[in-house]
Amino acid sequence: MKKILFIALLSVTVTVTYAQNKSKMNKQIIETLIRIYASAVDAQDIAAAEKFLDKDFRVVLNNYNNSGSSAILSREQYLGMMKAGKVGGNKRELRILFTDVHEAAAVVKVELKGEKSIFTNYYNLINTNGQWLIVHDIPQIITINNQ
Repeated sequence: MKKILFIALLSVTVTVTYAQNKSKMNKQIIETLIRIYASAVDAQDIAAAEKFLDKDFRVVLNNYNNSGSSAILSREQYLGMMKAGKVGGNKRELRILFTDVHEAAAVVKVELKGEKSIFTNYYNLINTNGQWLIVHDIPQIITINNQ
């Protein structure tokens, strides 16, 4: 009986340890992905940035240009804005504030501080066929008044 209890306890311990290690590994992968993606956006490197975007990627801009309304951009619109020089082009300091991973879904809260603006972005990611991709971005933008 003691052997069975020991084996059961050992099995649970191994399973929990594996799950914790997998979660930590996914968190590291996701945070690295976000850093590389943000650098690609800052450099307006469309080819590099789009590799991290799901085919159904969307940006939700709340209070866009102080309009009081929201705007939803498709993947194509967002990349088009990057190509036109309206997205990226400025080096920003990135700070990851929060990462939560649950199985094949994750959310990352990031602060991106540039010369003109501070962005607080909420990225939603999904894991499809073993690859993490950004499916959704909700940036909150504060303009810095340099006087």
